[in-house]
Amino acid sequence: MPEVKLPPVGVVVTSYNCAAYIAQAIESVARQTVHNLDIVIVDDASQDRTVDAIQETLARLKDRRFRFVPLALNLGQTGAARRGLGELGTPFICFLDGDDVWHETFVERHLAAHLNTDFPVGFTYCDSHVINGDGELLAGTAWWFERPVGDPPHRPIEPGAAPAIDAAKGAASFPLKSSLTLHAEWSPTWSCNSMASMMFRRGLIDLIYPETDEALRLYLDHYLSTFGVLIAGGIAIHESLYAYRMHGKNNHSTGSVVGGTFATSRNDWKAINRDILQLIHKEMLTRQDELCTAIGTGHFNHSLALFEAGIADMNRSEDKDTIGEENQDDNRGVLVRLGKFFGNGR
Repeated sequence: MPEVKLPPVGVVVTSYNCAAYIAQAIESVARQTVHNLDIVIVDDASQDRTVDAIQETLARLKDRRFRFVPLALNLGQTGAARRGLGELGTPFICFLDGDDVWHETFVERHLAAHLNTDFPVGFTYCDSHVINGDGELLAGTAWWFERPVGDPPHRPIEPGAAPAIDAAKGAASFPLKSSLTLHAEWSPTWSCNSMASMMFRRGLIDLIYPETDEALRLYLDHYLSTFGVLIAGGIAIHESLYAYRMHGKNNHSTGSVVGGTFATSRNDWKAINRDILQLIHKEMLTRQDELCTAIGTGHFNHSLALFEAGIADMNRSEDKDTIGEENQDDNRGVLVRLGKFFGNGR
């Protein structure tokens, strides 16, 4: 079998008041099985000891792949990530929030999915574990990840879905899930995962990144993934390759893991989702010439028509919906229909 040289991968780690967790995030990047990484850590003007924790961790690691950019002013998620992107020239880009943790094969599995011989997509995303502030496992999956609408309420669970428990070590290990799902275009029922779940092509990032920082101080992940799958497709990796931390002080995930189709946030997701979809629609129209040059006029027109029809369908569904989203038995169907997205931990 012929061997081909792998491209380098850029990593942007963004932090804001993550003093208790940032060292673990940095160490998880350093432990990646793929070593050809260019890594930028951007602190978004934290008010706690995050900067000290970053400097202490980098001094201990002595890893030349890392560089640190502390910001004097708080720019929000989009501005901090933009600052990190300005330091990188790699063809693939990943983002990691300072309170989350990658498993050691994260980059390896994402890069393999991107370089498949079936269909090149704009980004990949994976499932996640959910952990608490102490790093203890709360859930083995994000329940909305690749979950079809209309999933039967009573069904068998495959034995391989349960982890192996090492009682002596107090640890759980999960079997490899090698399956991938191609999403060649967007649909209103599609959902993704948080910022730390994704790897993007840099060309796509440059094409769709928000024009200003203030337009999207939070939920950059929802914007990029929705816009990305809309014009360039995505691949879901059916494996939990990172751990999302719900530590009680997340900007989005202010809920708790109660089991079932739990709501990660108490924020008004319907309004947030509507605003972001409107922003994407505006950006598509504003950047029409640039997008047509990149993906072709036919594909652009198809994607725009698909998106506008999907938004209209969601608006009609909202008008008909008379039950609460967060505390009713069928809230999962409502949230998934709205393009429910996990958000990020900032």
